[in-house]
Order: sequence, then C-alpha cells, then structure tokens
Amino acid sequence: MNLFINGVDIYKDVSVNYCTHEMFAEKQADGLVIRFNDTKGAWSKWQPAEGAVIRLKEGAADTGKMFIHSMTSENGLYTIRALSLPLSGKTKRSKSWEGVRFFQLGREIAAAHGLTFQTYGCTDQVYPYMVQDRETDFALFSRICALESCQMIIYDGRLLAYSEPAMESKAPAGSLLVDQNGHFSYHDDRAACFGSCEINCGDCSGSFKAPSAISSAILRPEGVKVSSSGEAARFAKGLLRNVNKYGRTGRFSRSLLPGYAAASLLKLETKKASAWNGTVFVYKVRHDFVGNKTTLYFRNILEGY
Repeated sequence: MNLFINGVDIYKDVSVNYCTHEMFAEKQADGLVIRFNDTKGAWSKWQPAEGAVIRLKEGAADTGKMFIHSMTSENGLYTIRALSLPLSGKTKRSKSWEGVRFFQLGREIAAAHGLTFQTYGCTDQVYPYMVQDRETDFALFSRICALESCQMIIYDGRLLAYSEPAMESKAPAGSLLVDQNGHFSYHDDRAACFGSCEINCGDCSGSFKAPSAISSAILRPEGVKVSSSGEAARFAKGLLRNVNKYGRTGRFSRSLLPGYAAASLLKLETKKASAWNGTVFVYKVRHDFVGNKTTLYFRNILEGY
C-alpha cells in the first residue's frame, strides 16, 4: 500500500488500522477514511492541514487526488477524512446566467475549484436562464445533470459529466460471478416506479412516459423552472429516469476486489438467483482495505430512456 500526503508516501511511518474508500457514480464526491497510529511520532513533521492532498494506492485500486476535510487525534490515533471534492466545493453561492451552455457551466465550475472538466456522451444544451440560489456549485451542476439524463463524478482532480443512457449502452467492462464465497442481496422495488413524469411551469409544460410502462403513477416534481415546453419534456425524461433507475438493485460483498470502480458496467452471473443475471450498472463501490472486503452496489440498466 502507498499513502501519499502532499506527494510524500507516509505508509511505512504509520500503522494503519482502518481504511475505507467509497466511490460514487453520481451526485456526491468519493470519500476516504483512514485511521492510524503514529508509531514514529512523525505527525508534527508532516503538518498536513485541511485541504492537503492525500492519495492511496493498493494494487489496482487508486483513490486519485483527494482533499483532507477533517483530522482528529485521540490517544495516539489519527483519523483523516478526505473527499475528492476540494474544500471550496462546500461554499454555497447565488448567481444567475443567461444563455449559458451545459459545457460552459461545467468548465466554469471546474475551473473555480481547480479541477479540469470532461464529458462523455452529453449534449451541450443551452439554457436561456439559470439561477443558483444559495447552493454549492456541485449541487447545482448535479441538479442540472439529472435534468439532462446525465450524472457527474469528481475524481482525481477532474469533474466528469456523462450521459447515463450512453454509458449504459456500452459493452460490460467485465463480469461478476456471485457464488458461495460472497454475500449478496437483491431488491425489486419496481412496483414503486412511476409510469410518466409531468412538468408545469407557467405557460410551459411537458411530459414523458416510460416505454412499456406498467404503472399509471405520475411523477409531478415541484419547483422545476423551464423556458419552453420542449425543455420541460426533456427534463421530464431526465427526472423520470433519475427516480425509476433504482427499481431493481443489489449488492455483493466478498474479499477485496481492487479492480472494480463505480460507473462501470458488469455482466452479473448468480447461480442461486439466475433471474438477476445480465448487465448491471455499478453505482457505488466500497473498499475496506484493512478488513479485506469490497462491496459492490449495482442496479439494472434502464432501457428505452
């Protein structure tokens, strides 16, 4: 294992007794929690501060650049909590734009926090008017991503936006065999899914019905601002997807699997529950490096929208 703080590998100078890394495919930053004994009394020499860069590598696993958000010390034990989100990302702001484009907004937010910006499969939509009202830049961007059937990831100094339908159309990156060597659970909540979504804002309205919808339930989100009926219909599609995509979910835990990451597609094979076999989307991964355990959280891909 390598544990870098501001570019210096300190792993050999400490005794790590707890270390977890959580990766997310949407809406929030990755998180790292590490606790160790300072066996050589070197903590004061490092003098890390909030905002310092920390990075952990273990085999194929790599947290990328992360930022220390808190540090605590108790009885010789030091606990560091870090996020892939810079400290500045916690600041709430208010701002408005006219004629701003999706890519322009992403680049502006990324640059404001020292990140680069990348996209995958997204459309560079234009918004006649947009308001940020006492929310963080990343909360704003995540909200816009959901409206556009997209999601965001913050990883290794980059803000990434990707189209969920485009990502889910790719071939699986690997396979996952669920056998007796791990623990798995599946949940089918499709009965709670909506059949359609309707958005009304002043004189503008739009709707979207899920292909092959069984449910007649209608999602009617409040407070969504739109500039045209076409935009309302597009946002209705994105918000319906954002709610319905978790209709079938599962998780699987076994000994450490460092090569797996969030926002990837896997071909699932479960001998004891073959009805769940097929391509799944991994929306969260939790590595417990000390406990030698990985938990993968996945959902079925959402076809048709």
